[in-house]
Amino acid sequence: MKKLLSAIALLFLLSGIAFAQTTVDLNGVTFGFGAGPAYSFDRTYDYSLTTDAAHNLKLQPLNKGAFVISSVLMVKLGKVSTDPTNETLVKQAKKSDYESLASTKATKEAATADFYDRLSINLAIDLANVSSNVSFNKNVSGGIGLGYFITNNLQLAVFYDISQVRQLRDYVVSSYQDKPIPNSDGKNYNALDTSDNNLFYNKTISGLSFKLVFSIANKKSK
Repeated sequence: MKKLLSAIALLFLLSGIAFAQTTVDLNGVTFGFGAGPAYSFDRTYDYSLTTDAAHNLKLQPLNKGAFVISSVLMVKLGKVSTDPTNETLVKQAKKSDYESLASTKATKEAATADFYDRLSINLAIDLANVSSNVSFNKNVSGGIGLGYFITNNLQLAVFYDISQVRQLRDYVVSSYQDKPIPNSDGKNYNALDTSDNNLFYNKTISGLSFKLVFSIANKKSK
C-alpha cells in the first residue's frame, strides 16, 4: 500500500508539471511519463526453501497484474497544435496563420485535428512497478505502444511490454519441487541466490499495459 501511495503521488506531481505548460505548435517528438495497469501473459514464480533441515524447494505463483509508472518517448504521427482560444487540438499551422484562417466556422471545422493526427507511437521504460508480489526480480522492463492524444498534454495509450525476470531453470523446478536441491559439494542448498546462473536464468516475458501518458516537453507558444 505504501508503494502504491508513493506511485500515485509521483503521478500527480508529473501531471501537474504537464498541465502547467502553455503550448501552440506541438513537437513531433515529445518526452513524458505514463502510469496505469499492466498484465503479464506469462506465469512467473517466487522461490524459497523450507526452514527445516530438509530445505525443500517451494514455489509461489506471482500476481500477473501490476501498476506501473514509465518514462515515455512519443513520436506523433500527425502535426497538431493547440487552438489558443479553447485549448482543442487542430492541424498544425503558424499561430498567426491559424488565427486569420479560423475566422469562419467552415475553415475552423476543416482545421480540426483528425483521428490520425492525434495518434502517437510510444516507447516506454518502466520506472516503478507496484504489485502484491513478494519478489519480481525484473532486470529490463519496457514496451512499444500506440497512443491517442485527448489534449496537447494527455493521451490514452496501450503498450506491448517485454520484461526479463530471474527464474529457476525448468529442470531444477521439474526435478526438485518439494525436494532439496543438491549442491556441487554433495550437500543441499540452504538458500537461493538469484545471481547463481547454475540455478537461475533471465526469462523473457510479455504482456500489455494501459496508461495515461502526460507529455512535459512540448514547444512553447510562438
